Amino acid sequence: MMRQAIGLGVILAIALLAGCRGGGAVAKPAGYIQAELEASPISLDPRFATDAISSRVAELIFESLVKLDARGNFIGDLAENFQRRSPTEMRFKLRHGIRFSDGRSLTAADVKYTYDSVMDTAIGSPKRAALEPLASVAAPDDYTVVMTTRRPYAAALELATIGVVPRGSPARGAASPVGSGPFKLLSFTRDEALILTRNGARPSAESAAGVVFKIVPDPTVRALELAKGIADFAENNIQPDLLGYLRARPGLSVNQFPGTAYDYLAFNFRDPKLRDVRVRRAIALAIDRQAIVGAMLLHTARVASGMLSPENWAFESAVARYPYDPEAAKRLLDQAGYPDPDGDGRRVRFTLVYKTTPEGRRLAEAFQAMFKRVGIGLEIWSNEWATFYSDVQRGNFDLTSLRWVGINDPHHYYLVFDSRMVPPHGLNRGAYSNPAMDRLLEAGEVAFEPARRREIYAEVQKLAAADLPYLSLWWQDNLVVMSKRIAGFAPYPNGSLISFSDLVFDSGAPR
Repeated sequence: MMRQAIGLGVILAIALLAGCRGGGAVAKPAGYIQAELEASPISLDPRFATDAISSRVAELIFESLVKLDARGNFIGDLAENFQRRSPTEMRFKLRHGIRFSDGRSLTAADVKYTYDSVMDTAIGSPKRAALEPLASVAAPDDYTVVMTTRRPYAAALELATIGVVPRGSPARGAASPVGSGPFKLLSFTRDEALILTRNGARPSAESAAGVVFKIVPDPTVRALELAKGIADFAENNIQPDLLGYLRARPGLSVNQFPGTAYDYLAFNFRDPKLRDVRVRRAIALAIDRQAIVGAMLLHTARVASGMLSPENWAFESAVARYPYDPEAAKRLLDQAGYPDPDGDGRRVRFTLVYKTTPEGRRLAEAFQAMFKRVGIGLEIWSNEWATFYSDVQRGNFDLTSLRWVGINDPHHYYLVFDSRMVPPHGLNRGAYSNPAMDRLLEAGEVAFEPARRREIYAEVQKLAAADLPYLSLWWQDNLVVMSKRIAGFAPYPNGSLISFSDLVFDSGAPR
């Protein structure tokens, strides 16, 4: 109890000090909700937004042909109905009367323009690789969109989730093209704030008038602003050791529920050391993931066995697992040709570079201490988000830890593990290559029967656990801290903020 009291005192002292050096105030219009972000979106153009923060904001501004509901099922968004007409054709019927926030009507021609621009090599959209199976998008009339794939493609609906922009929208020509979603961009000052206001084409008298996304890199400052009533909402970016403090604030509610966000350690296979599976397995055995989940994450996550969480229809539990065993890790390193002559674990066998953001440094230091026990040196290089993300995209790392959010279909394995998906063609940032994995993933792309797909992806998960293109860390719970003046927030397992469109905000209630 004394240790807990001291810990809380330290947390509060840090919070007060951080508050003194926090960012400047952001003017919040009446009736607006202030939500805290840890970094600026990389891009608000849905043709270029690939990071989680950009995607969360963009889905409030833009609509896509289909979207995921809270249970992870595809439902119509712009499309009032859709059907698979053949193994290579999907047909979508658009809702009538849809307008962009500037008043223009949205038609099938806008959908076609959006997809044509993503597939245009001159534009350089990072989403082009994900659309590789797409042969064409046609607009036979104003309310019909036909997608044709190059081959039978089981995950075709995944292709229909890109936000639609108006015809002629320049690539990267503005902070954000106009969209047809519930909000529109009012202003964006990078690294300070992004303000969304209601889309006048979609009035909603009962709901919040807009959202101020304030950029607050320091997690302790985010917590303090929530406690003071300056901020109204934060999701998945508050340190677990501050949750108890926030739960005690009478004006706040703290909600925790299972999520599908997947944290992983990525290996760069360009490094010959990391191409040796014995080294990757040694690293897996050297990390006490259960201790990190308990001591650092305070049980706000579940140790993961693979990319798909147990809630996913394709989840396979019978895979290789790596319980903490530093002695077994040392033996594997010896076998891989990196012996420890003294046998005491203090000699550095080799050193790796771990890249992270300042916010991720604490986890990096935990890895560093655990690696030291088995004789692996770990240099930690931290950069602000944009530089860090650029390094990862270019394969400029040995190790890094990232998170995938919103995984629904196991087709995601193809995007990150198929050897043809190395950037700029895909998301295989570590340049992993295994012909057996390629064969499985490419078979999964053309399997339509649910039972056959489940069988293929069970084998994919078993091979991924054995070969370790990633080391699975944990499935992160969704943690939402919000003002009790907010009503109507619906949690999504993938962390989506789309229910912001229906929030009711009592701006006159006491803080």
